[in-house]
Amino acid sequence: MMAPCGVYCGACPSYGKTCRGCGSEDRNQKRTSKWNCSIRWCCLLEKGLNLCSQCSDFPCNQIGKFRNSHPKDEKYRYRHEIYQNLSEIQKQGIEEWVRDQEEKWRCPVCGGRIIFYRYCCTGCGYEAGSPRGQVQNGNDDPKA
Repeated sequence: MMAPCGVYCGACPSYGKTCRGCGSEDRNQKRTSKWNCSIRWCCLLEKGLNLCSQCSDFPCNQIGKFRNSHPKDEKYRYRHEIYQNLSEIQKQGIEEWVRDQEEKWRCPVCGGRIIFYRYCCTGCGYEAGSPRGQVQNGNDDPKA
């Protein structure tokens, strides 16, 4: 449920559908872009670490570029929060942090899952990033 860079996989639109999370080694999953992720490759495979923050080179250029990508684009806000996430993981431990993230990304209206990029609930369309946080379309399709 957690990527080595500090992203919560449970908020990814692909998680549970075509992907089992960035830490998964299951080659049967359909989401294949993670196999080429330089951060994942470095942290998990080359250095054998669970988190980038466990590395003596942290913060490095790779994670810095990822964190600072798309600085004014709100749909990538989850990337801008990775240093804070990694710090919280160090303080709380992985299990407690994952529980907090599950709550953070749970829709307060229907209990469904809020996903990043759109910051809306996949169940009811509630927009977590909207000023009033209200149901915008009232159907199951957040694209509508």
